[in-house]
Amino acid sequence: MTNVSTTRWQASMFALMVVARPITNRELRELAGLEITADVRRCADSKILRSSPSEDEPIIKVSERGIHTYSLSARGLAWCESALLDGPPDDAKFPSGVLYAVLERVGQHLARSGTKFKEFFQPDLETWIYAAYADLTSRRPGSWVKLSSLRPRLGTTSRDMVDAALDRMIELPGFHLKSELNQSALTDADREASLRIGGEDRHLLKIEASV
Repeated sequence: MTNVSTTRWQASMFALMVVARPITNRELRELAGLEITADVRRCADSKILRSSPSEDEPIIKVSERGIHTYSLSARGLAWCESALLDGPPDDAKFPSGVLYAVLERVGQHLARSGTKFKEFFQPDLETWIYAAYADLTSRRPGSWVKLSSLRPRLGTTSRDMVDAALDRMIELPGFHLKSELNQSALTDADREASLRIGGEDRHLLKIEASV
């Protein structure tokens, strides 16, 4: 097994904490300059003690949906929350010592303000929508996709939050929502997933590549 530094797997944990949603390695490289490898996952699990022998949930979850996405499990989130409150370990060195110092201040602020961990670390919903669309159109970039296909890609995000984001994004260049002209082709799921804008139900999404 490849030797994975403590700094590397901890940085991976904190990166997943910040994005707060399932993310591909491609996105993660663009965001934080790192990626989640099998060695990183194994190292994270080996460094974090389970509270009981029966607790076998991995720290980092992997979703296989054609393209691997990575996110923190409940155990992973609990470790990150503790790390923010406990401060740097005794053997922390540069650069992890600096990272922990910053995160400790964030943890102290959350504790003083009474802000819950999950309330502070929220996914950037607009970025998530772009990523989900790119995933759905990987074979045909720029094609129309159903909102009924997009919504399940956004996890447990509330319907109201997704609708509000889509309503804002329709004003962005290259972002289009339209109705399905062949209404008889719509399924119940398509109708349920539609977004009403300007008195019209929109069922399809298209995002043009930026120039």
